Amino acid sequence: METSRVLVYRNELLPRSETFILSQANALRRFQPVFGGLKRVSDGLDLGRHLVLTLSESESWIEKALQRIFLRTGCTRRLTRTIAAQSPRIIHAHFAIDASAVLPIAKRLQVPLIVTLHGYDVSRNEEALNRWPTTRAYLRRKEELREYATTFICVSEHVRRRALSLGFPERKVWVHRIGVEPCEGQEEQLIRDEKTVLFVGRLVEKKGCIYLIRAMPRVLQAIPEARLVIAGDGPLRKTLESEAALHCRDVIFLGYQPQAAVRKWMRRARVLAAPSVQAGDGDSEGLPTVLCEAQAERLPVIAFATEGVTEALPVERRKVLPKAGDVAALAEEIICLMKDDRAWQQASAAGRDYIQSYFDLRMQTKLLEDKYEEVIAGAHG
Repeated sequence: METSRVLVYRNELLPRSETFILSQANALRRFQPVFGGLKRVSDGLDLGRHLVLTLSESESWIEKALQRIFLRTGCTRRLTRTIAAQSPRIIHAHFAIDASAVLPIAKRLQVPLIVTLHGYDVSRNEEALNRWPTTRAYLRRKEELREYATTFICVSEHVRRRALSLGFPERKVWVHRIGVEPCEGQEEQLIRDEKTVLFVGRLVEKKGCIYLIRAMPRVLQAIPEARLVIAGDGPLRKTLESEAALHCRDVIFLGYQPQAAVRKWMRRARVLAAPSVQAGDGDSEGLPTVLCEAQAERLPVIAFATEGVTEALPVERRKVLPKAGDVAALAEEIICLMKDDRAWQQASAAGRDYIQSYFDLRMQTKLLEDKYEEVIAGAHG
């Protein structure tokens, strides 16, 4: 029996920070993923093992014009025919913005559409969403999208609440976490650097790296040998490097790191600090996958107590999280887990158990495939 195909849609295939989308696709067993989008990202994730369908084959002005026309009108014979040839049983779009782009194709082919809401698509304000052709297309089609899509998958309860407040139909909203790969049998390989504080993420406002840099002088007063390692890149890198030069010594900017290298750092560091905040344009976290990956590696996480973020941590850890923007409290929690072995062991074990229970990638993907089959059966019922 031939495996049913699911079109995994993202306008840009696939930014390096979005390993969670690729991991979910790789974990599918009952469905064969085919990736579709407007274009490939030149320095994006390696999708070599998967079939990739795009509207544009280059960055020429003609191809860019085709993208603009498609986003404005929804018309593209080329991409529609290419997708139709693969006979997908369902289209799964990541982010509401991307779903609005593929919506006309889904309707034309009469294929059910599922949308994962990750966070920024329900948190950014309308002024921010009006800046780009892709987001303007979403604003034009958002009511049509809410009517046609069968399911809106929310990665956290926080995203669900935001979606409902914006008018997404409650009967179509489903909370489902993507999950992460379990790290079984890694305990014997752990050689911790007791003085390393790790940050992993894009260097953008909502990730809050600047608060961590400002907390490090307090950490260094208590632990002079401490160092901060920042794995990630983004538009704020130069600003953060300048801030680090002013406030503290021994900050290492690694730049972008592939997932395997990030996992090695997670097995090496003492704590992961992820002080996410709400950005000025409203952008906020849905549920940061990096927190789950760290805890799967038994690495305790320190974060600000912001919605979405707290759902990635066990209940007992949520109680000690500092309030958003509280640099002094952030430093104190880092110092506690750096110096107190008993507290570290408790946080490590609680985090690992929580991820194994609620974020196992294989189990979460099985539930997703159950939803695919339910939607397909409903479409033909």
